[in-house]
Amino acid sequence: MAGRPPRTERPGTARAWLAIHYSVPARIIAVLGALASAWGLVIAVGDPDGENPASWLMFIGPAVAGAFPTLELAWARDRDMSMGSVQARWFVFPIFGALGAVIAMFTTEIALHLSGAIAAAQAADEWHYWFAADGPPMPSILFGLLGYVAGLLLALALFVVVLWPLQVLTRPHQAIAESRMDTSESNFRRNRAALLLMPFIVIDAVVIAIALTSGIGWLAVLSIAVEVALVITAMALQRVDRKQRTEDGVPPGVELGNPRRREY
Repeated sequence: MAGRPPRTERPGTARAWLAIHYSVPARIIAVLGALASAWGLVIAVGDPDGENPASWLMFIGPAVAGAFPTLELAWARDRDMSMGSVQARWFVFPIFGALGAVIAMFTTEIALHLSGAIAAAQAADEWHYWFAADGPPMPSILFGLLGYVAGLLLALALFVVVLWPLQVLTRPHQAIAESRMDTSESNFRRNRAALLLMPFIVIDAVVIAIALTSGIGWLAVLSIAVEVALVITAMALQRVDRKQRTEDGVPPGVELGNPRRREY
């Protein structure tokens, strides 16, 4: 009797996309992240003041699992860092990390309830940092959802700090084209320099937010001044592809010091 031929997924389907892009290492990290979140939940029961960093594994575990598929593009031989591919990784893969963490933590929380560990912790301190007596009945689900948000933000941060500069340095022509900038050799260097400023603009914006919310006046003023200088410099350097942007229906962008007539 002939053996059954191996099953293949139809191209273009969601399962085929996952089979190609959701690598074995990423799946292993997802499993480890789920187990780490369950371990963090166990530690959190004995952490009434919320001072043990190991308790943070409840949302760090799924966050790392969700962000790893984005990070692995940095060393993938055939990495595709086009925005369409990367954005799918940002929003899709953190779901798997969060879902695995919710299942692992929910099961662990049920076991801790049945063993009386959570009840004992609440009796010792009804204002328990993680398991307050008047808190939500199943906080593990909320921790898993928080892990999704953290994974999404971590993936975005890795893209800005690691992948974007790597793309601009190793594949500058692709990065310039995907940004709808002029791909001619005459504007190549200035557009590459403008793109390299983007991570610094984003990072400095985060610094501004931290300084304003923390009430650090001098840092807020300094970071705002740096932000303005970076944005002006980027606008002065960049030369956009107006034809492509018009075809794609996106704003033409702002260029400072460009002698060409602007068409809006």
